[in-house]
Amino acid sequence: MPLYTWRWHLGPIPTTLLELLILITVALYVAAVLVNRGPLPFRTPLDFPIALFLVAGVIGIFVAPDHRGALGIFRAYLVEPIAIYYVTVALLTTRSAVDEVLIGWGAGAVVFALGEVTTFATAVATNQIVPGHVAAILDINPNSVALYLEPLIGLAAGFVLFAQGRRRWVAAGVMVILIVAELATLSRGGLLALAALAVGGVLSLHAWWPRLAILAGGLAGGLLLTQLPLIGPRLRHALDPGNGTFDVRGDIWVATVRMLRDHPIFGAGINAYQATMIPYRRPFPLLSPEPYPHNIFLTAWTELGLLGMIAFSVILGILIVRPMRALGRAAAWQRPLLWGTGIAFVMVVVHGLVDSPYWKNDLSLEFWLLAAVQAAALRAPAKV
Repeated sequence: MPLYTWRWHLGPIPTTLLELLILITVALYVAAVLVNRGPLPFRTPLDFPIALFLVAGVIGIFVAPDHRGALGIFRAYLVEPIAIYYVTVALLTTRSAVDEVLIGWGAGAVVFALGEVTTFATAVATNQIVPGHVAAILDINPNSVALYLEPLIGLAAGFVLFAQGRRRWVAAGVMVILIVAELATLSRGGLLALAALAVGGVLSLHAWWPRLAILAGGLAGGLLLTQLPLIGPRLRHALDPGNGTFDVRGDIWVATVRMLRDHPIFGAGINAYQATMIPYRRPFPLLSPEPYPHNIFLTAWTELGLLGMIAFSVILGILIVRPMRALGRAAAWQRPLLWGTGIAFVMVVVHGLVDSPYWKNDLSLEFWLLAAVQAAALRAPAKV
């Protein structure tokens, strides 16, 4: 998924290595269906809200002043990831198929996380740390790295809490590496998401001693982070009156709401937020042009209008509530997947209160792959 950073043009059309791999995957799947007459995707509770989501995207293309740029975002953030979702739910019909995907994904995530830690360590060793924009792997924005890692940390935590034997210990090792990489991004929204993960663990477990251990570990870890050289000042700066992160975010949200008051039905259109916001930023001298309004729901509204925001909210609600409701009657092998994907989307929402997850090549694909893994776990027979 991070291979979206390798970009080029095919004539006038911009593309990425990630997009090329997506198109190859979809083409191979279509060829296999034509030859073998299957497997076809099964129906899921997301089908109707997905259809509304895509309709809102089509409307967003026409609303946007730059139709060509909007079409590119629609293709990369909506059509292609959702196509992979349906390919994945068609193929992940057994436990072994799910395991194969998770093994590959976990290995790739570990390599990516180690690269992030190495990049951060190099910046520290060479005294090139910029706290507001610390160096990150592949020159990706560090907060975007955190947004990518957090759902995978949640998925790994599901195996730590609910799997057994070697699967639990492998997941614990992966989770530790991912958390270290997450901390290396210095993302404050990421710390908020990790806190949500700890709370989710406390609320989900029934035995008192693991709940107490998670609670004590979370509180101790939080206190320790406030004292660390780089993370501590970042946390304190977030609460600075007047120019702290939450104050600036508040100004962005107020300006965005004023814009949406003038464009309540269709928003700004896809990829048009920055230009549309120019007159609305003027009363706020500290604000700089932003691609999105640093809130997952406001972003869906500005990009896709009221219909898109409602459809996206319904999708998120289903992805969080459905696996948690199924947890009690699930087989042992399903529980880590259900709890892990459910808490992953909780972390997306929590970090999304102060940022715009999903609206990026890798994040949108990760979103729909996690949704497909969840759908496979919910549908597969208990004994496979």
